[in-house]
Amino acid sequence: MTTIDGVIKPRRTPEPLRLLLESADSSGELGVVEMQMPPRAGGPPLHVHPTHGEGFYVLEGQLAFQVGSEVVTAGPRSWLFAPRNVPHTLANPGDQLGTVLCFFAPGGFERRFARALAQQAGGSLPADLEALSEAERLTKAVGPPLQF
Repeated sequence: MTTIDGVIKPRRTPEPLRLLLESADSSGELGVVEMQMPPRAGGPPLHVHPTHGEGFYVLEGQLAFQVGSEVVTAGPRSWLFAPRNVPHTLANPGDQLGTVLCFFAPGGFERRFARALAQQAGGSLPADLEALSEAERLTKAVGPPLQF
């Protein structure tokens, strides 16, 4: 069994994407990402995760979500959850910045965002990010992004 002492990541400056908890820091149980969505930003295509559920907690703005067949607009302090194999997506159709916490349980899919951050920083990917996780490999697009 791995011993984990905890993770502390204070926010020093605004960042459009932050990895708050990687599965490696939670014995694989959870991954958490904080993501800012600019005004009128589209999101990913409607997709499913067969390996994990995904939760969303809106911190600021008014974001649009599709979970299953339901489409809703959700503001601060709203919680949404897409269990495994339930189609979902999100977007920011509004005129203000939106910020959302994304939770992946069990963890693993947050590696997609770690890879994006590493690529933005330039240079080559760290060896531990070269291979896709099972969660990334098995995620499937099943429809278009939200239209607004």
